[in-house]
Order: sequence, then C-alpha cells, then structure tokens
Amino acid sequence: MIKRIDSLGRVVVPKGYRIMLGLKPGDPLDIQIDGGKLTMRPHKSSCTFCGSQKVSSAYMGKGLCAECLKAIKSLRGA
Repeated sequence: MIKRIDSLGRVVVPKGYRIMLGLKPGDPLDIQIDGGKLTMRPHKSSCTFCGSQKVSSAYMGKGLCAECLKAIKSLRGA
C-alpha cells in the first residue's frame, strides 16, 4: 500500500491497520529509523534502564521497573 505525505508531514494510517493494532485517536506511537526504513509501532511503557515492560513507577517522564528502582535506591549509601 502506498501512502503520500501531506504538506504538513502527515501520513494517514489506514483504518484496517488501526483496528488490527487497537489504535485510537491520540494513542502514542514509537517512530524509529531502522536500516533506512521508517518504522512505527504502538508505544508500550518500558523501563528506561533495562527495557522491562513491568513499569512500576515514573520519574520525570521516564519509566522504572521495581528492580531498577531498588538498585537506584541502593546507590544512596554508596
């Protein structure tokens, strides 16, 4: 399927794809360049340090899992 970029830099994600991925207006997407390809996927919160999907807290907009949070807290005494 070929889509064109409009004058504001936007591309419409076809309705069928949005339905398949469960995307709704306002949902965040991760957009990356990968080997000369532009890739988009639904954003999933992950730990900033280890990448775990089990985010338990956030600090300044960054996700933290319980294990990394515990490791950071242990640095206070170092």
